Amino acid sequence: MKIIKVILITLIILVAIAATVGFLSPAHVRVERSLVMKAPSELIFLQVNDLKNWKKWSPWYKMDTAMKMEFNQIPAGAGASYKWSSANSKVGSGDMTITSSTQDSISTAMNFMEHGVARGKFVFSKKDSMTKVTWIMESDLGMNPIARIFGLFMDKMLGPDFEKGLSNLKQLAESIPVKPKNKYEVKEEDAAEKIYIIKKDSVGWSEISAFYQKNLSAMFEAITKKKLEMDGAPSGLFFTWDTVNKSTVIAAAIPVKGNSKTKVKGFETLVVPARKNLHVAYQGGYFGIGAAHNAMRDYMEEKALIKLLPIVEEYVTDPSKEADSTKWLTNVFYPVK
Repeated sequence: MKIIKVILITLIILVAIAATVGFLSPAHVRVERSLVMKAPSELIFLQVNDLKNWKKWSPWYKMDTAMKMEFNQIPAGAGASYKWSSANSKVGSGDMTITSSTQDSISTAMNFMEHGVARGKFVFSKKDSMTKVTWIMESDLGMNPIARIFGLFMDKMLGPDFEKGLSNLKQLAESIPVKPKNKYEVKEEDAAEKIYIIKKDSVGWSEISAFYQKNLSAMFEAITKKKLEMDGAPSGLFFTWDTVNKSTVIAAAIPVKGNSKTKVKGFETLVVPARKNLHVAYQGGYFGIGAAHNAMRDYMEEKALIKLLPIVEEYVTDPSKEADSTKWLTNVFYPVK
């Protein structure tokens, strides 16, 4: 009986010590690691902002490449999330959501199920051609003394994982070729509703010019006869761009002042709703306009924007009145969300 009494007293003392240590331990835990990478911050940002890219560098995915991952419908940026499930006890199960995303930082909320929710953050600091990436995780442990004791070991437990993850991210980012910056300025604009009179068809790339010449002249004549007022320059509306068959679904279009009930015999009326547009003012011959479209695609990727349709090319300069193609102005608009 005496030995049992000693054991009980010892256990009580140990529990009391543990409780005391727990209550005296900090309720707030922070794990932080940084690494300088020889890559532009915009490129590194893309590897973190798109959750599907985490497979390429996440320290936990490397522990169990067979883990199950389920992504939501948002591809990147704020609102993007995924759930994971692993038989590996070091990986476990949980879910993570990007709560905010800017070019300078990305914040996350990571739910470790029975272990609670932790707030994460990636901070990107530019310096010349280098980028310092700081990975932070913070958690409030409340009044639970056991959780607080566990918190004392968080840095030693998670710190090496952060270091490994940053090392993987550095290796990945520095292996990706850096694209030369394009010379076109991409502007984000709010566009009002637009009414177009159009002729739409599927044509080969080599037939685009002839398609425009045939339909825009006939359209202009019909609009003039209808006494409609133009609301901008003749345009091309692109609905598809098939690089395999070298074809496109395109509409020769003229914007007019009117509404959905405005009709012109022989042509369709298309209402393009108010939306956010990306805008590039391209100057030069049509053969070089692909560079403006490439600038749009790079910008959308960098900003994690989703392209809508149709893409619009607005031909401001009339080639019949300006022979010098270097002076031709074409406004390129990409609707995005």
